[in-house]
Amino acid sequence: MNVIEKFLKSYSKEYDFYLKLAGMCATQCENILEGSGIRAIVTHRAKRPDRLKEKLEKRMTEKKYKSVDAIYKDIVDLAGVRIAIYFPGDREEINNYIAKNFFVHSQKEFPGTAIPSYDKRFSGYWAYHYRVSLRPEILTDTNKRYTDAVIEIQVASVLMHAWSEVEHDLVYKPLSGELSIEEYQILDELNGLVLTGEIALERLQNAAKSRVSKTDREFNNHYELSAYLYDLLKKHIKKGDYEPVMGRADVLYKFLQYVGLNSPQKLSQFTVDLDPDTENRPIVDQLVDRILLENEKNYEFYSRAKNEIGTRNPYSIKNDKVLSLTNDKLALGVFLSKWIVFESTLRRISNIQRNNMISAVELRSQVFNFRQIESLEIFDQASLFEINSIRRLRNEAVHGIRAFPDDVLINASATLEAVLKHSIENVQNEYKEIMNDAINEMQKINVK
Repeated sequence: MNVIEKFLKSYSKEYDFYLKLAGMCATQCENILEGSGIRAIVTHRAKRPDRLKEKLEKRMTEKKYKSVDAIYKDIVDLAGVRIAIYFPGDREEINNYIAKNFFVHSQKEFPGTAIPSYDKRFSGYWAYHYRVSLRPEILTDTNKRYTDAVIEIQVASVLMHAWSEVEHDLVYKPLSGELSIEEYQILDELNGLVLTGEIALERLQNAAKSRVSKTDREFNNHYELSAYLYDLLKKHIKKGDYEPVMGRADVLYKFLQYVGLNSPQKLSQFTVDLDPDTENRPIVDQLVDRILLENEKNYEFYSRAKNEIGTRNPYSIKNDKVLSLTNDKLALGVFLSKWIVFESTLRRISNIQRNNMISAVELRSQVFNFRQIESLEIFDQASLFEINSIRRLRNEAVHGIRAFPDDVLINASATLEAVLKHSIENVQNEYKEIMNDAINEMQKINVK
């Protein structure tokens, strides 16, 4: 038995492993793209043993494999995922999502520098290829064994993928010898048509964005919402710096429908001065926070939106029942209600410090990060430490899918109130009344 036969015998036993690995990766990609509002067709496969045999026999003359391990190291696309995107302009955004959600071992951009066998007029295959591994934190314990395996993800337009399949099968797997010059010319001509088609797709995407941006029209789906928000933030980012991180646009779309903000005009009051650092705070999370601050009852609608959309990853450790954020009889409802009072207090104090120059829109949408809370100079270091811990707990409860025990939430609620009581002694008189009002309001909020 030669080395190729030994490899194929080994791989045949592992074929199901690689097929499931590819399926898990495809599911993760579908979740990311669907949730973020990117239109694409995701497919997956594991290399068929019979196809592998042909490939290995051709490569043997060059590679001269000495062992089975040498073949495994050389053939890194045993598990493969293909993302066929509707709009070529989404390639960069997908690049950002892959970098964020997978361990990326290498990335290759096409067209490359290889010299073609035929003198082409057009540039050929346009795509990104990635060699990645799944992140262990998204897997259940029973699926941890898939963590170290490598998957190849190919990203190209639907048109480019179709052309590349034809070209690959004809050029690299010819049934009757080397292609003629005329056949190469026809493939080149088709490539030109595909590239023209990609330009048309980009124009189609821009036309849709133009239609959606009309302020009096409602978003028809979360794809339109995502495209609108993406372009809105890109205007404030220098070209080539980085790609905005969207977050769960599908949940946001449903939430906007519930609260009556499902149009550019109605949403505009919350999109003023969005933080461009979307790596730490995705666009969706920023908007959700601002809308929740507008009205405490919006927590109920946000909870309904999350429950209706649900979680999408069957392999994730985060596949628990979505949290209810709304029941005012629960510790979570009490905690969130007190946090709203606390942030409202910070906004009022901030407005005074800025000589009441904050506009109504700014005041409504002002969400404080830790540095901004610190800059108010009304809390000592011990209080700031407590506030930062509670702020993180709040973000995990609202944006993540993590359940906290009642005693943790009750303790956080009490600590928030205690911080204000402690700090009121050392602040200016003009802040004391505001903080006293907040303490009195918090004391009225209790677990029923």
